[in-house]
Amino acid sequence: MAITTSYPKGMERLLQGSINFATDTIKVALVTDAYTYSAAHEFVSQLGTRVGDDITLVNKSITGGAFDADDAETAPLVPGSTIKAIVIYKDTGNASTSPLLLYRDNVTGFPLATNGGAVKLPWDNGPLRIAALLAPFFPAGGELVLGAGVNFLTDDLKVSLLPASFDSSGTYRFLADVGTTLGTAQALTGRTITGGVFNADDVEFGAVASGSPGSVLLYKDTGVPDTSPVLQRITQVAGFPFAANGGAFTLRWSDGALKIFSLIP
Repeated sequence: MAITTSYPKGMERLLQGSINFATDTIKVALVTDAYTYSAAHEFVSQLGTRVGDDITLVNKSITGGAFDADDAETAPLVPGSTIKAIVIYKDTGNASTSPLLLYRDNVTGFPLATNGGAVKLPWDNGPLRIAALLAPFFPAGGELVLGAGVNFLTDDLKVSLLPASFDSSGTYRFLADVGTTLGTAQALTGRTITGGVFNADDVEFGAVASGSPGSVLLYKDTGVPDTSPVLQRITQVAGFPFAANGGAFTLRWSDGALKIFSLIP
């Protein structure tokens, strides 16, 4: 069965701001049919035998929450190996500390038997490119995460209630762009990142005087709305939309595997 997924430990690093797809050395490894993906794998040293030299991605960019680079191409590869999948990782210069990020075995033509020629890896020309953080991330929020611009454990993260009338088709980068929110913004406490899954304590909003909350805004608070980047608009909230009547409201996150959100497909 084809698998396109991420490595949980690598996603933990991404959510803690230690992976910058734009400026870090990002490489592609070709793994053989002897390798089996495991969510427990963390570093390049766990991949076993690789085919040829790993490829450094060049002309990298992060646009609209999507990571892209020039198509990758190997040098001529010695015959006799079978390429099963590609693994994308951050190269630290040491295989024992280079974190694994993405695993893909849905590459056209894979599994591929080497025959002495080079192998070209063309990336998707659609919105996903090499990798993308899509909804519930705002495009600008996805860019910030992929560029190591937010640490979900240590930055000041807050949530606000957005009205059901919120125009999701607009372009939003900062809190000031969003317009009216309902109730008082609340800080996220008790935050955890486990296996690429982000969670926090349920949020007590207190009295919400009026309006009809329809979704939740997650943002990084700098203290200034013009510079506080928006991260996500979360729409899958039990009981939304509802008509506020001045009573207290508690935002309860999912008790399922996804929690607030997960970077594991």
